[in-house]
Amino acid sequence: MGTNAGRWIIGRVRAWFSQIRTTLLFSYFIVILLCIALVGTASFYISYQTMADRIESAGSQIVGQIENNIDNDFHSKRNLLLAPYYDQQYIDGINAYAEMSEQQKFLFRQNLVNLYLKSFNATPIRGFSRFQIYYSNGELLGASDDFKPPAEAKIRNADWFLRTIAADGGVYFMGRGEGDGSIDADNTSYASSILIRDFSNPERFIVVRVEYNDELFRTIGQSDDLSAGSRIVVFDQNDETVYTSGTLPGPAPATELVARATGSKGKFWFNSDRGDMLASYTRSNYTNWKIVLVMPRSEIFGPLDRIKTTVLYTALVAFAFTFLLSVLFGRVITKPILHLYKTVNRLKRGDFSERVAVGPNNEIGRIAANFNAMQDELQTLIETKYVNQIKLQEVELKMLYSQINPHFLYNTLDSIRAMADYYKVGEIGEVAQALADMFRYNTRNRDEIVTLQEELEQIDAYMKIQGIRFDDKIVYEQDIEESLYGFPVLKMTLQPLVENAVFHGIERKRGKGTIRISARREPDGVHLAVTDDGVGISETRLGELRAKLNWQLHREEWPDSAAEGGIGVRNVYTRYAIRFGERMSFRIDSRKGVGTRITLVLPIDNDFALPQIRSEYST
Repeated sequence: MGTNAGRWIIGRVRAWFSQIRTTLLFSYFIVILLCIALVGTASFYISYQTMADRIESAGSQIVGQIENNIDNDFHSKRNLLLAPYYDQQYIDGINAYAEMSEQQKFLFRQNLVNLYLKSFNATPIRGFSRFQIYYSNGELLGASDDFKPPAEAKIRNADWFLRTIAADGGVYFMGRGEGDGSIDADNTSYASSILIRDFSNPERFIVVRVEYNDELFRTIGQSDDLSAGSRIVVFDQNDETVYTSGTLPGPAPATELVARATGSKGKFWFNSDRGDMLASYTRSNYTNWKIVLVMPRSEIFGPLDRIKTTVLYTALVAFAFTFLLSVLFGRVITKPILHLYKTVNRLKRGDFSERVAVGPNNEIGRIAANFNAMQDELQTLIETKYVNQIKLQEVELKMLYSQINPHFLYNTLDSIRAMADYYKVGEIGEVAQALADMFRYNTRNRDEIVTLQEELEQIDAYMKIQGIRFDDKIVYEQDIEESLYGFPVLKMTLQPLVENAVFHGIERKRGKGTIRISARREPDGVHLAVTDDGVGISETRLGELRAKLNWQLHREEWPDSAAEGGIGVRNVYTRYAIRFGERMSFRIDSRKGVGTRITLVLPIDNDFALPQIRSEYST
């Protein structure tokens, strides 16, 4: 009992999986998985962009913090430079320095130097190198070491000296590239200077200048936990480089940084020989210096790039897996349909031997079974109906031939009787001979297919009879391409057309008339044409003739049955239409009072050679 139940369950499951809807369900499932993967990838990129924004914001915060630290340090250094204002004797000494004796000047200078030495020693200043004290005329009043400055006139006219005076009590900060050469470029990174005077005596003052190394910038950079490739660049108010924490990437990065860091603060990306770089900058309101933080993109987004690579590889693997499943499921669905399509094409070409392979018991399998049954019925129908129709048509063709010969025979005998009345014995002999040749052509040549030359010989005999009958009223001409004399045609192709030209064109015309037969090889086939300059056909009658020739092979009823007595043009057209169908064309061109031209275009390729009149179904 349990075994039967298991088999029943397995059978139901197999039946469910064999249905097209189940296959499509799995296909949709795969598509959904792919969509989920795409959504996941999009989410990753959104997260990636969000993190990029955060990194850029963090860079701006770091560079802002560096700027605050530098400004605070500069404020502390400024306060040390204001030491003489705390003791009035130094201000008085500045005012009276020009009138002092040499000994008094020496003591004043020594006291002033000691004041600043105590200030800088009492409060350790990061990066302090030396200081110099200059009088308003450029004279060096004192220094913290034995540094020898330039001449007084050069100091008095130096740019930094003049800017310090212009600051009028404010601290002026300068980089190593500014000044008159008094800065020791090897040991000094930047300097600050301040003017100290009695506010009531602006002409007499001292300028205190302090030089510093890059210790301040180095300690600030280390405290911000920057990546190995990150760089801190400090520019002074003249856009000269004051400090760089390392080698900048690119041939002229400092120039690009200065050119693009134009606002009070901001950030931008730029390209270098080390890849994309993020520059975050800010400008100090206190010193007008710019602090720029340069971070490589590879270090900023390194972990994210690795995640991105992993996601991409995962997506590619998922895509390949999805594609493989889609191909497999697609083949399951389309293979039987494709087989059915190929079988339909064979059926369309007339091959009824192939049958569709009946697959699983699903919708396609049932369609295949029904199609095979329909094909069997169709083949039976063809064998019982259309084969009989073909045999019937062969009988119709033979009856058509039987119509032609008696019809012509009656006219010929009538001509012989008329000539006998006038005792034209010689002409009677010629007519009799031509008539004998024609009957010999019809009786001795039993084949349906003849050459064009044989058909033309038949026309020569026919036109000899008509020439005697109409007393040379008809001029007969031929224009045949040499290579076409052996071209195969149906027997009695030209005679009905020439007969129509004689009785419906030339006979009704006053005076002589011309009938011309031409044969030419053209790109679309061999053109056989019968032309006369007789009375022509009216447009109404021409339309009726053309309408009767608008016949298709697939019609159930065949035109021109023997019972209808149809001969002539429709006779020729019907015989060729049965064999060639749309591969041949039959044209009638005529104008009233001008003449008529009938053109038959036949296939030129040997593969389209006309078949024998005997049917393969005949016994």
